[in-house]
Amino acid sequence: MNTRTEGARNWLQPLHDALGDRRVKHGIKLGLAALLALYIAELLRLQHPNWSILTVLVMMSIPYVGSITIVAIIQVGGAIVGALVGIWLVGDYASTPAVFLPLFFLVVTFAGYKYGQFPASHVPLAYFLVGFTTIAVTTYGVTDPAQVWQTGLNRVLEILDGALSSLLVTTLLWPRYAREEFLEAGRAALNSIRKLFSIHLDGHIGRKPVPPEVEQIHRTLGEQLSVLRNLLQVGSRESAVFKARLSNYNAFLASVIQLFYLVLDLSRSEKLDTSILSQIERELEAVADAISEELAILAGLQRLGQKLGSSRLNEAFVALEQKVSEIRDRDASSSTKLQTNLALYRGFIVLRSLREELNNLRRLAQGLPPLEQTAVETKQHSDVLPTIDWFWVKIGIKGGLAAVISILLLMWINPPGAALIPLVAWLPTVNRRPFLRAGGSGDLRSFQDSFLAAVALAGCAGLLILVTPFLADYLVMNLVLFLVLFVFGFMTARSAGVNFWMQIGMLIIYTFVGLDPQQAVPTPTIIDTFVGFITGMGIATVVGRLIWPVLPQMVMRDDLLALFAHIKGLLNGDPHREKVQTQLAVLPVEALHASHQIRIAGCTEQEQARLGALVRAMQTLVTRTTVLVSRRHILPEIMQPILQPRFEHLEEAFKRTLDAFAECLHQGDCRRELPSLCWALSEIDGAPEGIRQSEILVDRQLPDPVRVVELVDHYRATGEALEECRRLIGTLKIHRYWGHCGL
Repeated sequence: MNTRTEGARNWLQPLHDALGDRRVKHGIKLGLAALLALYIAELLRLQHPNWSILTVLVMMSIPYVGSITIVAIIQVGGAIVGALVGIWLVGDYASTPAVFLPLFFLVVTFAGYKYGQFPASHVPLAYFLVGFTTIAVTTYGVTDPAQVWQTGLNRVLEILDGALSSLLVTTLLWPRYAREEFLEAGRAALNSIRKLFSIHLDGHIGRKPVPPEVEQIHRTLGEQLSVLRNLLQVGSRESAVFKARLSNYNAFLASVIQLFYLVLDLSRSEKLDTSILSQIERELEAVADAISEELAILAGLQRLGQKLGSSRLNEAFVALEQKVSEIRDRDASSSTKLQTNLALYRGFIVLRSLREELNNLRRLAQGLPPLEQTAVETKQHSDVLPTIDWFWVKIGIKGGLAAVISILLLMWINPPGAALIPLVAWLPTVNRRPFLRAGGSGDLRSFQDSFLAAVALAGCAGLLILVTPFLADYLVMNLVLFLVLFVFGFMTARSAGVNFWMQIGMLIIYTFVGLDPQQAVPTPTIIDTFVGFITGMGIATVVGRLIWPVLPQMVMRDDLLALFAHIKGLLNGDPHREKVQTQLAVLPVEALHASHQIRIAGCTEQEQARLGALVRAMQTLVTRTTVLVSRRHILPEIMQPILQPRFEHLEEAFKRTLDAFAECLHQGDCRRELPSLCWALSEIDGAPEGIRQSEILVDRQLPDPVRVVELVDHYRATGEALEECRRLIGTLKIHRYWGHCGL
């Protein structure tokens, strides 16, 4: 009996392993949801079942249970509003194009703008559906205005069919939760940080050199942080439970990124002198073990708010602090020892920052937001006039223009495949920025991509001409559709978003179902349909590439300019510091991702390496500035008359340097001479020795001298980080490719 059971278990193991693969699960769910939607559409005799299939494809690209529930509601609401708007436009103004087209342009432009303006909330999807359904109703309505009410009703029912089918399958079959995957990705990132900490601490104390594979860990961690960022955006739409703790998840991500920066900061600290290391080795080992243990505890959390195990981090750090105090008291009168001990103080400061950040992360992991986060949420302010996002204004105008051009073609010359043209022209135009975030290159090389897509579409048309006779059987048609959707779902399950090729795949499936191959499909119909597809894609390409194109180098430039502005805001005492710090944690991740997508003439591999080095230097600058701003208040009152004027002078120099960086990148030319901070930093170089000679802090306890040394070192480190950014910016050749067309 045991042998038979064991044999059955071995026989089922491959099936169990296959079903454990997320890609297989997603492919099966996508295929079943689409078949269910198609069955209901045919049962209810809906006019165009392919709209139900397209709704399934759009909704299943957000595969989380809570998310898809909200999306289903938003789909229906947006579809109803869009249908009513389309009915109003066609019913009242179709016979007067001079009025109809401007109104249609305004509606579609506004919908496209609002779709991207607030990408972390539910509302943009409603605006997207308004534009989407308005285009759908208008496309069919302009050719038959008398049936516009029936057309609008059909679109709403088809979208409702797809929404409910997706909701049912996603909820009942292998449900996924963004909050669980967010914590899983967070655990993976913390484990990577733990490895990096051990490696860089060994380098700091001179135990062993940093191995070459550390760069691979850096890249892996960067990818994990990108996954966390994408999950945070999706999770904000998942459910009321996730949204209620959105500030915790935001702070969790910012804290994890800050830990990464601090570990990098430790890697740049000077090696400890052997004589110093021998005195604190035991205490330093205890702190290192405690930090590693704390990271392991945090990486083991199963859910936000759970009770974490106890840690000896704070006790180990108290022992190290006492040892550092003893060394300071013994060597306070020696200028030689002071210089030797600076490396000790700097490493001690980084370790202390790590301890504080780990304590903060522990509070967040247990669902207790820090006081600073609560204060930010209670001081929300609203402007009299809403802030205009000019980037998405441009995207909305481009989408409106592409839709108007398509409708004009329908009204004047009625080209082949007319029903496809407006939809295919509008969708890729408004999704160029999401394409970039999903791993694409935006509008860069869009003509080449469109040409390749046109070749692929011609191949699809030829294949359909050959196989449609075999699809007339209902069972065969459904099996083929399931297989196509399974392959599509399998290949796209791990995508960070909907990229260009995914959207082309969705539209191909939509077109395939729209041909209704269960009946005999004439060859001219297939050819006309794909000609319309290629025509719409051509309109999207021309409008998207020639009018305000979304280029990775421009996205990177905007991210870096925002970084400079936020850093300057921190130095100026921005009242919303926590919000700024969250942006400073996220922007370098997107900038680094965008730098990898710059594949044009003039941007060589060496130049891409320099761009990556600049972003990493900016990450260091963010860390230095954040810590500096958070520690400015620690200057002992007795030292303020001496050091405060120097610090203020240095901060003004920092701001002027940031302005010079911004002007350089904005104009796209790094060949100019950028201001150096060497003269400004020289003013504080002798501060520690001058303070020692004045003996003003001789009778003070350890905290006061260490705070002075710490603050001086923070200003020095921030200036050095700016100097490193200045050096790297000076090596860039952005004038060769910053405005390159890259067709």
